[in-house]
Amino acid sequence: MLLLAMNKNFVVIDLLFTAIYTLEVIIKVLARGFVLHTFSYLRNPWNWLDFTVVLLAYLTLAFPMIPGLSALRAFRALKMIAILPGLKTIIGAIFKSARLLMEVLLLMMFVLLIIALFGLQIFKGVLTHKCVRNLQHGINITHKEWGDYIQNKTNWLVTEDVDIMVCGNGTGTGRCPRNFTCMAGIGINPNNGYTNFDNIGWALITAFQLITLDFWENTYNLVLRASGAYYIIFFIVVVMFGAHYIVNLVLAVVAASYEKEAKRKQEAKEEEERILELRRQKELLHRKSSNENPKEQFRKRGQKLVRGFSVDSSMSQGTYISQFDEEEKTGKQKSSKCNLLKRRLRKMFCSWTCCPEFLKLQEYLLMVVSHPLFEGVITICILINTLLLSIDYHQAPYTHSLESGNTVLSIIFIIEAILKVTALNPLPYVRNGWNAFDFIIVLLTCFEWILSTINIPTLKLSMIRSLRMLRVFKLAKNWKTLNTLINIIFKSLKEMGNLTLIVIIVIYIFTVIGMQLVGHDYENKEAFAGNKIPRWNFRGFYNSFIMVFRILCGEWIEPLYDCMRCSKMYFCLPLFLLTYIAGNFLVLNLFLALLLNFFSGDTLTANTKEEKAKPYKDYVKNFLHLLSCRKANKPFLGKIQPVEKNNASQSDGAHHSKEIPLANCNVEHNMNIQKDTTLSSVVEPRALETFSTLSKNEVPTISALCNPTTEGRKYENGSAVLMLETLEEVQQDMEIEQMHPSVKMNNQDKAKQMNNMSICEDNKVSDEKYSCSMDEAEDKERTANKKIMQPCLPAFCNERCTCNLLRTTFLAEIFLSVRTIMFKVVNNRVFDGSVLFVILLSTMTLTLDDKYLQNDAKVQLALKYLDYFYAFFFNFEMIVKVLGLGLTDYFTNVWTLLDFFLVVIGWLSMLGSSIQAFKSLRSLRTLRALRPLRAISRWEGMRLVVNALVASIPSISNVMFVCLIFWLIFGIVGVQIFGGTFYECVDENKVRLPLSIVNNRSECEANEDIGYRWVNPKINFDNVLSAYMALLQVATFEGWLEIMANAADSRGIDLQPEMSANPYSLFYFVAFIVIGTFFTLNLFIGIIIDNFNTMHKRSRKEGALVTVLTEDQRRFYGTLKRLSKTKPVKKIPTPKNKILYNFYKLVNNKWFEPFTIGLITLNVLVMACDHYGQSKMFALILNRFNVIFAALFTVEAILKLLGQRQYYFTQAWNIFDFLVVVLSLVGIILDSSAAKKQGVSPTILRVFRIVRLARLLRLVRSLKGIRKLLFTLVISIPALFNIGLLLGLIMFIYSILGMSLFRDLPRESPINDIVNFETFGNSMMLLFRLTTAAAWNEILHVMINSPVQRQFVSITYMTSYIVVANIVIINMYVAVILENFHEAQEQELAGVTDEDVDMFYEVWSNYDVKATQFITYDQLSDFLNELKNPLRIPKPNVVKLAALNLPLIDGNKLHCLDVLEALSAVIVGKVTQSDPLKKLSGDIFKMSTKIFPIRSTMETTTTTLMIRKEFKAALKIQKAYRKWRVRQYHKTFKMKLDRSHSSMRKSVRNLQSSRPNSPLT
Repeated sequence: MLLLAMNKNFVVIDLLFTAIYTLEVIIKVLARGFVLHTFSYLRNPWNWLDFTVVLLAYLTLAFPMIPGLSALRAFRALKMIAILPGLKTIIGAIFKSARLLMEVLLLMMFVLLIIALFGLQIFKGVLTHKCVRNLQHGINITHKEWGDYIQNKTNWLVTEDVDIMVCGNGTGTGRCPRNFTCMAGIGINPNNGYTNFDNIGWALITAFQLITLDFWENTYNLVLRASGAYYIIFFIVVVMFGAHYIVNLVLAVVAASYEKEAKRKQEAKEEEERILELRRQKELLHRKSSNENPKEQFRKRGQKLVRGFSVDSSMSQGTYISQFDEEEKTGKQKSSKCNLLKRRLRKMFCSWTCCPEFLKLQEYLLMVVSHPLFEGVITICILINTLLLSIDYHQAPYTHSLESGNTVLSIIFIIEAILKVTALNPLPYVRNGWNAFDFIIVLLTCFEWILSTINIPTLKLSMIRSLRMLRVFKLAKNWKTLNTLINIIFKSLKEMGNLTLIVIIVIYIFTVIGMQLVGHDYENKEAFAGNKIPRWNFRGFYNSFIMVFRILCGEWIEPLYDCMRCSKMYFCLPLFLLTYIAGNFLVLNLFLALLLNFFSGDTLTANTKEEKAKPYKDYVKNFLHLLSCRKANKPFLGKIQPVEKNNASQSDGAHHSKEIPLANCNVEHNMNIQKDTTLSSVVEPRALETFSTLSKNEVPTISALCNPTTEGRKYENGSAVLMLETLEEVQQDMEIEQMHPSVKMNNQDKAKQMNNMSICEDNKVSDEKYSCSMDEAEDKERTANKKIMQPCLPAFCNERCTCNLLRTTFLAEIFLSVRTIMFKVVNNRVFDGSVLFVILLSTMTLTLDDKYLQNDAKVQLALKYLDYFYAFFFNFEMIVKVLGLGLTDYFTNVWTLLDFFLVVIGWLSMLGSSIQAFKSLRSLRTLRALRPLRAISRWEGMRLVVNALVASIPSISNVMFVCLIFWLIFGIVGVQIFGGTFYECVDENKVRLPLSIVNNRSECEANEDIGYRWVNPKINFDNVLSAYMALLQVATFEGWLEIMANAADSRGIDLQPEMSANPYSLFYFVAFIVIGTFFTLNLFIGIIIDNFNTMHKRSRKEGALVTVLTEDQRRFYGTLKRLSKTKPVKKIPTPKNKILYNFYKLVNNKWFEPFTIGLITLNVLVMACDHYGQSKMFALILNRFNVIFAALFTVEAILKLLGQRQYYFTQAWNIFDFLVVVLSLVGIILDSSAAKKQGVSPTILRVFRIVRLARLLRLVRSLKGIRKLLFTLVISIPALFNIGLLLGLIMFIYSILGMSLFRDLPRESPINDIVNFETFGNSMMLLFRLTTAAAWNEILHVMINSPVQRQFVSITYMTSYIVVANIVIINMYVAVILENFHEAQEQELAGVTDEDVDMFYEVWSNYDVKATQFITYDQLSDFLNELKNPLRIPKPNVVKLAALNLPLIDGNKLHCLDVLEALSAVIVGKVTQSDPLKKLSGDIFKMSTKIFPIRSTMETTTTTLMIRKEFKAALKIQKAYRKWRVRQYHKTFKMKLDRSHSSMRKSVRNLQSSRPNSPLT
């Protein structure tokens, strides 16, 4: 790896390593075999990696002439993955998610194709529009001269901003100034010709740029200037669907796969440890028994036989083993001389027990250092130290005082360390992690003092001095959130280390590949502007490393442009795209997946919930103990670090807490829940108690058990969790329960002993736990429905009021009647609707107050009167609500308080406008932008999102403060390193002067007369606040390249920067990006996602109960909910007409749909052949193909119409196809009209060209993987719509604020006629771009440099919008996607998905053509055999049908939901029943009766089990009857035979008597 990093060709060493790798492969193949049997070499996937590396090595040696092939040697670094087992888990997670990742990438390609084709049809060639100077009047030139004139760059409008060069002639486009005309086809496209939609290749690259949001603001501004502002709809769809949905699906897939792989690995590890422990114990027993004499062995075996196999004997045996293990360990330690030496050294140096006086002193010191007052003083010193380090800045006048203060604090910390070491002895002191951490910082402080006395000029002590800031982590002792965070960080260090190693390996591989593939091409200076090699390149390992790291951070498109300028496109494109996909999509998403796995919101916020429950009396009591210099009643545990108590037991929670939090993810809590649920009944199939209510003559069915409200007499239709095979098992269970009623009590007694609480209390806690939230929700619903008028005044006013006579007067009656009327008005929907209408009207009025209408007197007068009207109306609303709701309700509701605040703001602003003395109050008019917030309380969905967000603010803010501490450390370090080093000397054109002209500040100031100036960038590290702003830009990857360039060029304070003078300073930013962005910011994002999902679930009606369900119960509940939402559909009947029947057979043929898909694919390929600048012949051919395809799709629609008749329009896809066909035909007609120059608008033609792209959506029907992923989007639409509305509301508010504050920004780059705050439309377009944090630093730079507003206002406005919109709301969007993807994955884990349900009803329609919801019992066997897995029950299935125990009604008919629920119950399996699950199942049953109302009137006559039993009984009876008939036949035959014999004898005797002289006698 080191040799490859040197970028030199070492032939001999390369051959040596190739031989070593080959020898390894040969040995393994000889040992295991190659491929044939199970454990052979290539059967192990990790050996594929080694084999591929060796194969690539030989390809490199065999074909050295192939360019770029030698770069593949970098993949040798992947052999580290096979060696280190920790890396296998991470790579295994990627491989396990390969199928889903392929489906996501297929969906991404599908979306990219649609975006590219859309851009190709609409934006083809528009980016070549430029403003060309008009010819002077009276000049006549030839056509060729005119062509040369317009292609001459000197005749173009060129400004410092490249966006101004693009123009348009349509509505809402960027117009050219006077004496210029916007013309098409001028020059090349922007960014050296690389940004365009002129052909399918460039369109795909630009589409990928848009969904990755890299430098997308450039394409956004260019397209809107060239085509019009209304195309912002295209970018909204691309960003919200492509960038936020498709890209985050990769995160969802990787996170789910990593979670599964980590769980599987943990289970395997636990199983392996358990097996090893058993083997070790067995070996110990065998070893001990072998050392004993035969008599002792015989005696031990006899004792073992006497003890038997009881529980006590096994426990004693385990104790015996552990004792023997301990004896063996101690024996080994005694025998070890090394351990003896260690013990002596420890006793000599670490156990100071030599002098009694010293022991007494040590005891006193121990009391001092363990006292809370001592810890409080040290904590205050840490805070003071942090404050002193934070207020330091460049050229601070009090730097010497700060240094003195830091020295004093360092001495205090040294004294603290000495006291603790003396009091605790060295070894116990170091064993405490916090003490060891503190001691290291003390040593660094002493080391810094030593170095400062030596006074080495080249050594920068500020870096070591800033390490004191790490002492702030000692606050974790008392800050539980920080403590929990640090503990989890240490627990996850191993996984973090493995993942970091993966990142390093990926960076190394692509660094070497890029260096060897295109590194030498960057030497071509002529390919770049100004003949200067760009700063970011692949020359050398370090430059390549930084370049790859930049690509991993998401910046890939601009380096790709530079690469394509100097190198070949077929090298640059695969290199950059593969680096981005492998590094950003996979590895960095694994980083976030690891954080989501380790840092859940409940884990980090559990302690905060406990802190809230702690009463304030305890804090006061502890403070009084602190002042009295006495310790609180807390035992000393021998540690300086206060030991955090475990969570309270369940009994404490039952006695002391009235509300039990539902989202407690504590392990102990989950164990207790499992213990509680094991005591509840296991439903087989639903609840055993139901069987006790059945009479002996009634038929127990699964459907009878499904209804939670049934009393056993009336049978409702449904399904169960698990089916019993026969009724006798149920009767046996009932008999066992009646004969042994103490079994349940014994289990409860055991649970009582384990939990130290009574059964009744336990049940009470569990009932409260499961039902408290649901009861609260029901109580709220009842109170909301009752709408009782509350008292006008607060309770204490009513109690203290003595004038009771006034309450019975006539005025009181009038007041009460007025209140009653107002209360009815407030609760009237018409009143709410009118208020909402006026709110929306006032909101729309705010959009008119822009820069250009400000000077229109009529508009301003109209706005003034409208403000009067709004003020009157909202005051009237406030009075009505105060009278109707009362003062208590009005001023205790957050939303009505917001209304009151806005009313007061309106009065103050009107007062400032009317009276000159209150002119300063006019600034409050800006707060009118908050009016749209009033609409939130009237919009249910948006209020749900806001409530969930507000409820998660405490935990989010708590973690945010922790993240800010990490950033503060980097900020202080940045101030110490880069403070005052970003200054530079520039000339009059603001260009930095080279070092040969100006070397330092004094030389620059000496030449001020010729225009030289010593300036400092606005974003710097001169103080902590500026450092925070710089770090925010680095964290959002906007403007970070300029900051890193300034740092890399810095030479020192008051020295002129030079390019790459300090290149290794970039490691500071790399460390911050890894820790402050990948780790801390992603942690913050993960907390937002987790908390929002938790709060969003609880805010729903069933969400509070769903959160307490187990995983199996949640899957079962989701399955029941899915089953009750779908109904059978009517199948299209077969036509009786023979001709129509032939068409029907044709469109239903299995090859008809694939043929249509093939036509769509060919149509897409033809559309992709379109390009800008094509010849007329080529355009004519494409047009003919378009007509042919339109004709074919028209024929398809006609065939389906003939085959399906009027039922054609009952299917949504058919309606969609019909509309596409009609619009395509209209588009062809308009194209032909435009060709004949009949005045058809080009915009209309573009719209109809887009319609052809809609055919691509039909491919979704055939691609199962894409359909599954889009299902996540479908179920996310309601929540995403509400979040989108909230985002739109925030954008609206900030756009109004932007128009009011920054409408007069100067027109300097990037502010222009499109990008500004001058109008509402432009503000919304700019804020939509800023929602993705795209180039927000450039806008902020203009705001800060302009005198329009103060810097504080500008920074607050921009940073607050970035935090709220980009970090919070956009990540709420991501949270919904992740949660719904998890829900979709839960369907597959549960075994029954929506596709299975659709398949069930599709097969059902073949047997129930008219959708009656019933089939006969005779059809059931064929129906179940025709289903697909997992619902299929193949033939012979007679016995399994009986086991389903399905209910039948009159006519031996079965309901569809009964069959579906029974099949689902078989797949789901046994589920433990609990109270929340019963309530949720009852709600689902009620919902299903609304969808299937016929089920409420059904009466069960028999079941499949009873039919089977009757059939068996009939067979038995028939068999017995046959046997009886046979016996009767044999008996009759015997009687007949006997009679025949007797008659023969009689005839013989008669014959003998008739012939006495016969010879027979």
